[in-house]
Amino acid sequence: MKKCIYNFTIFILFLCCSHLALAQQTITGKVVDNTQQALPGVNVIVKGTTRGTATGVNGDYSISASSGEILVFSYLGFANTEVPVGNQSVVNVTLEAEARQLSEVVVTALGVERETKALGYTITEVAGANLTQARENNLANALAGRVAGVNVSGVASGPAGSSRVVIRGNKSLQGQNQPLYVIDGIPMDNSNFGQAGVWGGSDKGDGMASINPDDIESITVLKGASAAALYGARAANGVINITTKKGTARKGIGVEFNSNYVFERINNQTDLQEEFGSGSYQRSIPNDNTSPFIAVKPTTVRQAYDWGGDSWGPRFDGSPVMGFDGVTRPYSHTGNNWNRFYETGTTWTNTLALTGGGENQTFRFAVSDLRSKAVVPNSGFDRFNVSLATNGKFGKKLTFSAKVLYSHEKADNRPSLSDSPNNAFQSIYRMPGDHNVLDYKGDPNKLGAIPAGTEQALLDVYGKIPGEEYQQINNNWNQNPYWAAYQYSVDDERDRIIPSAQVRYNITDFLYVSGRAGMDWFTRRDQQITPQGTGHTRGGAMNEGEDRVREINLETSLGFNKTFGKFSVNGFVGANRMRRKTERLNLNGNAFNVPFFEAINNSVTRTFDFGYTESGINSIFGSAEIGYGGFVYITATARKDWFSVLNPDINDITYPSIGGSFVFTEAFNTMPAWLSFGKVRASWAQVGAANSVAPYQTQNTYSLLGATHLGVPMGSFSTAGGNNGTIPNRNLIPYTSTEVEFGADLRFLEDRIGLEVTYYSQKTTDDILNATISRASGFGSTLVNVGELTNKGVEILINATPVKGAFSWDVSLNFAKNVNKVVKLIEGNKELIVEEPRTRTVFVKHIVGQPFGVITGIVQQLSPDGQPVFEANGAPIGVPADKMQVLGNGLPDWTGGINNSFTFKNFHLDFLVDFKLGGEIYSGTNVRLTQFGLHKQTLQGREGYEPITVNGVIQTGTDANRNPIYEPFSKTLTPQEARNYWAQTGERRQDLFTYDASFAKLRQLTFGYTFPNSMLNKTPFSNLRLSFVARNLAILWKNTDNIDPESSYSSGNGQGLDYFAMPRTRSFGFNLGVGF
Repeated sequence: MKKCIYNFTIFILFLCCSHLALAQQTITGKVVDNTQQALPGVNVIVKGTTRGTATGVNGDYSISASSGEILVFSYLGFANTEVPVGNQSVVNVTLEAEARQLSEVVVTALGVERETKALGYTITEVAGANLTQARENNLANALAGRVAGVNVSGVASGPAGSSRVVIRGNKSLQGQNQPLYVIDGIPMDNSNFGQAGVWGGSDKGDGMASINPDDIESITVLKGASAAALYGARAANGVINITTKKGTARKGIGVEFNSNYVFERINNQTDLQEEFGSGSYQRSIPNDNTSPFIAVKPTTVRQAYDWGGDSWGPRFDGSPVMGFDGVTRPYSHTGNNWNRFYETGTTWTNTLALTGGGENQTFRFAVSDLRSKAVVPNSGFDRFNVSLATNGKFGKKLTFSAKVLYSHEKADNRPSLSDSPNNAFQSIYRMPGDHNVLDYKGDPNKLGAIPAGTEQALLDVYGKIPGEEYQQINNNWNQNPYWAAYQYSVDDERDRIIPSAQVRYNITDFLYVSGRAGMDWFTRRDQQITPQGTGHTRGGAMNEGEDRVREINLETSLGFNKTFGKFSVNGFVGANRMRRKTERLNLNGNAFNVPFFEAINNSVTRTFDFGYTESGINSIFGSAEIGYGGFVYITATARKDWFSVLNPDINDITYPSIGGSFVFTEAFNTMPAWLSFGKVRASWAQVGAANSVAPYQTQNTYSLLGATHLGVPMGSFSTAGGNNGTIPNRNLIPYTSTEVEFGADLRFLEDRIGLEVTYYSQKTTDDILNATISRASGFGSTLVNVGELTNKGVEILINATPVKGAFSWDVSLNFAKNVNKVVKLIEGNKELIVEEPRTRTVFVKHIVGQPFGVITGIVQQLSPDGQPVFEANGAPIGVPADKMQVLGNGLPDWTGGINNSFTFKNFHLDFLVDFKLGGEIYSGTNVRLTQFGLHKQTLQGREGYEPITVNGVIQTGTDANRNPIYEPFSKTLTPQEARNYWAQTGERRQDLFTYDASFAKLRQLTFGYTFPNSMLNKTPFSNLRLSFVARNLAILWKNTDNIDPESSYSSGNGQGLDYFAMPRTRSFGFNLGVGF
């Protein structure tokens, strides 16, 4: 592969060099703005030729031109300027900033560029430069805190983790709620191939992890239905539109090199008790049931092995204590096991880009290599990207562009999360303070395994042989962390290519035809090994699989753009054809013939399955915009989709939108001088989705059995696309999302202050839900159009430049509030379970009248007069499971961010604070820490601490109507009873473990220096910048015990749950950018 890349690079260089031309004379000069500030990176081209250059850091340039030629100066945000050379040898130029309210252009739906003043809705654009200093491996995480109304939640699962992005609230109760991702006009698959749930699992990453931030020119977030309506059924959740970089005309070939190296460390949020160690409670006099219980430490290997996961022993005193491995050590706190087990992670990203071309053809070719070593031992993520972009003009009427993005990703040993037995984080959390994790390493040649030569007496206690898992606790479902890290395997690789091409032909000066074709294709291979000797699966097991996904989009459109006096009319009509194919091959093996040789062909039993689907959408669409005087605009769009996954008789639906804007500062001449720009806007639109309907799910299907009869394969009735027990519903239609939006955009003091305010109200109807039906029908469930929910919210964006000049200060503040409500579920049902953590005492549910996905849980039972009810031993009594109470909501009330940027001469400082206010998180981690005796609250009731006294009532019987009879109750608990109290509190008081999830984080910090030309004149560099960079540097404020408020283990709809997720990390390092 490397040799091919090298040869291809040489070939590209050869082609580019053929465009070089000879010079006649040298023109020098400097380019500045109207405040006399130098402008680096201005394109300077000799008109009508391929000769060009770019200004340096100080705005200086040098170019060869003859006296009869014209220099063209162009720069983003400034008006193009043409200057005849004449007899001049020095040409200094002052560029005038374009009037932003007149000419600011953004990329909207279907890649169409439009003036922002004409839009009847709000969109937000994020420059690619904001993504390449302090980086995220998953590009979606870099949007956190930058866009009002966008809630970004990265899964706590390491450098190859996925991300959950929700725009303006959740639109579907059971469907996918993340936006459509589009790259250069081509939809991109962002599927997650696996995530953790109640019984565990691994986060297998998503599509955005494929993208190289260095290739990104800008990201445009289409938040509302009106902004995204032209994408139809795929746009119900908004659209994230990614535009990649293209070549620039210049003299010769431009070389850009960027190197980013960061260190990563665990951001340990635990604050546990460090006074009491491993042990349990026993009678002070053995075999005397009248003697009191006292806390004791292990004195035998059997006790150490049985009590190795509990911290209910006596206070540390430094005396000898027996270990699970038969070694006697001091009974004292051993220090920070987190620092011993977790490593310093590193991520090194290097990107090389070549750009060049002339006035009619340009190119950009880039290669990038990312190597990420995780903080979890033996885990990491590598990515290799190649991109090529070409643009060309053929005469005055024909333009062409083509781009190819290729990526190869490799994830090594993705961490297991939640209740996975091989969740190393759970093992680290649970360790008693007198244990040292380094003692768990065992065999140095097979970390986490029982060493060869281990005494038979120890093997008898363990019930195992050398080479099998070296467990420190008598619990087969609690793994040795080194065994989990080094012997388990959860690996995957993906090769992905996204090619696209677009051609446009201008029929006249106002009429054009265009076409676009693109494909997203990838192959993903995965392997998961449970090694032989694992406590819960001693025989071992493994799985190998391969996914192939291909989606092709073909699109054509006819457009027009014409001015009639003060009226402007533009629009287009077009059609799109999407075809999608998926294949899945899966092999499973259980137990191994040759001991400790884990290979699928060595497994004792093997099973095989294969899946294949095809689906498609045919669409027509159109848009029309009418403007008057440059200050009034009305836009209407429509799209009609036909779905292959639905009944052909009712498989089409139309999505319309209409919007308008009024720029009152241009309509009236009486505006005050301090008001630079003013616009009001409004829009209405409908979009939708059918992503809950899989291919063939509306049809009865059949599958072949392995058995045959008279040589003919026997078939089975599988129903609803292979979902046994689900009856097909041929009347399904896509759900509809209807939204109205109002807003205003204001700018003050010559654009020094900007204010953007938006209000929206959205309603989803006919949401597709899985309904339970009577088993007497022969089926168990069916899909129906019945769900309904609403979202209402406000978004505010404030931009300001308080100081401008040699020292400048720019600040941006965004914040948004979303209020959602479940309006309707399946008839007869008032609630719908979404997710649950392993404690199984809490559920995330949809409840009619409540917000999306509320957290419900068991709380302490109360008597009719409100008194807490206890058992005779002082333990709280919980309500029955059908009486769970609403404890909170996993979604924040407010989201936002504050970005400050300071520039002084060649120094630049930028930092971003990301915050979320409101919302709750249920911490199963803290439940278990309490039951294990590690949470600090468990100090109450122990020896030397204030005892626990409970006051309430106790049930003494029932009356004639079988109603409970309660009597007053008060009890001061012994230390042993306190242990039981905390154990039962963990099961029956989920309100105590549901925390306010609000936080504020220093999400990003960059401090850099751009070297001036005077320092680079005698070097080969045209520009050079060095920066200190950091991500997730500090939590400024939180309300959770022992966990990060973002400790989610899933990107699904069941948010607000924590259960031994991977600890969050902070990263810091350096970024070097060089131009030649």
